[in-house]
Amino acid sequence: MKTWKQAPLSLDIAQWVECYWLLEFAPNDSNRTTPVLLPNPNAHLVITPENTIHHYRYNEDNSVSFTGPHILMPTNRSLTLLDSSNVLRLGVKFRPGAPYGLWGLDGKQILNSSFNNLLHLHPQLHTAHLTSMLTFRADPVETAKHLDLLISRMMEHARIDHYVQLTQKALTLIEQQPTTNIELLLGCSRRTLERAFVKVTGLTIKQYEIMIRLDKLFIFLYQQPNHLLNWAEIAFRFGFSDQPHLIRQLKKTIGTTPGNYLNTRNLIIDIYGDFESPTQAMNNQSIS
Repeated sequence: MKTWKQAPLSLDIAQWVECYWLLEFAPNDSNRTTPVLLPNPNAHLVITPENTIHHYRYNEDNSVSFTGPHILMPTNRSLTLLDSSNVLRLGVKFRPGAPYGLWGLDGKQILNSSFNNLLHLHPQLHTAHLTSMLTFRADPVETAKHLDLLISRMMEHARIDHYVQLTQKALTLIEQQPTTNIELLLGCSRRTLERAFVKVTGLTIKQYEIMIRLDKLFIFLYQQPNHLLNWAEIAFRFGFSDQPHLIRQLKKTIGTTPGNYLNTRNLIIDIYGDFESPTQAMNNQSIS
């Protein structure tokens, strides 16, 4: 397996993009389980060879397949990645609200959706141009240079209206403190803030906060060596009222209990994985 993550080189680009990433599996890579993506507030531009087919399942009744580059929009439900034996993905992980700002897409309308006809979103998202980026994938910094240029061209007509400005301020505050009364710090009503947040991100503030909490929870669970865990203590640590509350939330969000998850450990935060320890991440930075 070859994998890396690289931050944008430009601070202006970093307002819209969290990171660029690579995931590459060869047919002989073993011990791979079917990965399930946690509910996620970020859109991902996924760049793959033009003839590569990818399958995704949102639930038992809703599956989609794409050939070549595509975009996965934010989702408030788990998403199963049905990969083939060969996987090559170069990706852009956008910050919450980027589809609204860069492409003018209402967040609520695109939630739990995906796009394959990228030219309908922006003329810079041409398949041949995107797949040409794969030739630089052995060098994260060189790849970032080309992707920065791509994003900068899309930013020329970015929408930075009142909704975006209010939502971006709210996202910054949510990272620093509980969401209670943050509207007072932003000088607006709760209704105004919620309306802007849903329009830009597709999510309510509560949904977004739960996603962030689940990210931290599953990183913690993934790093535990055995199943002998104090679930009541874990529930309190990650902001749930008690153990039953934690279990109900997990079953609602990912369709399984904590114990069942620990038997498979197949959940991932992002489609490139992102459950690595800092040491593992450093080891995987070298591409052979």
